[in-house]
Amino acid sequence: MFVWIRWYILRSQEINSLIEKISLPATSSGQWVILAQGCILMGFILIALYMIFVSQRRLSRITKMQDTILSSVTHELKTPLASIRLYAETMLLRAVSEEEKKKFLRRTLSETERLQRLIDTVLISARLESDKSSLAHVRVNLSELFANCCNQVKDRFSESRSFDFQLNSPNDEKEFFVWGNPYHLSMLFDNLLDNAVKYTEKGGSIVAGILQKKEVVQVFIKDNGQGIEKNNLKKVFKKFYRVERNSKLKVQGSGLGLSVCHSIVKEHHGKLYAMSEGLNKGTTFYVELQRLSPNSGR
Repeated sequence: MFVWIRWYILRSQEINSLIEKISLPATSSGQWVILAQGCILMGFILIALYMIFVSQRRLSRITKMQDTILSSVTHELKTPLASIRLYAETMLLRAVSEEEKKKFLRRTLSETERLQRLIDTVLISARLESDKSSLAHVRVNLSELFANCCNQVKDRFSESRSFDFQLNSPNDEKEFFVWGNPYHLSMLFDNLLDNAVKYTEKGGSIVAGILQKKEVVQVFIKDNGQGIEKNNLKKVFKKFYRVERNSKLKVQGSGLGLSVCHSIVKEHHGKLYAMSEGLNKGTTFYVELQRLSPNSGR
């Protein structure tokens, strides 16, 4: 403001001197010119201040997001690491039977796989967000890949959760092919299935399957768990967004799972959406990808 006042005084003197030289009437026209120029300058200053404010807010959001990522990932790492340490110390400090040893080793392996999935989720999230994912896309047998994901999830939760899992298909002999990255697609379905299991209470059911809709392959994963309010159906794909649910289930997670799913589907030029009738009425997630013909090279 001080700079503008000084500039205004000097500019006013220059314009008044110019008006006198060209013999114009001594009016306040020169002052109006100065005022107009000052307003323009002030406008530029305000725009600059606004841009600085927006930049600072964006920087603040990024910093907060980094803190959230660090906090979430650190919290998620603690649980499997604590379990692995407990099983290792138990086998080291006391005699255990062969049956107990196998049980502890299976659980240790399960926890290490959980750690690997968490690390993969964080890495893929960073790659997809920065558009630096360089993994090649190939012809993928989606029917086989999805069935493998379903079997892995069933095996993973066979001891810790009790639920009915059903894999449906219109024709067991029919195979669906898509163009994509097998690693990313496996993570996509693993996260969606894992999410369905986490939000389904003991004794619940999960139904999954693949359907053909014209030129699109539709994968669906339906549970009869906690459900989602309709106004939150799109928000669940935002990073770190958590829906408030009235349930006794204590669901843990990094808050990146569904966000990564959304990024992977976007990478494959597909569509991902959720449908639910409301709380305690279950949720169905749909993934739609472009279908390849069985004999097509792509």
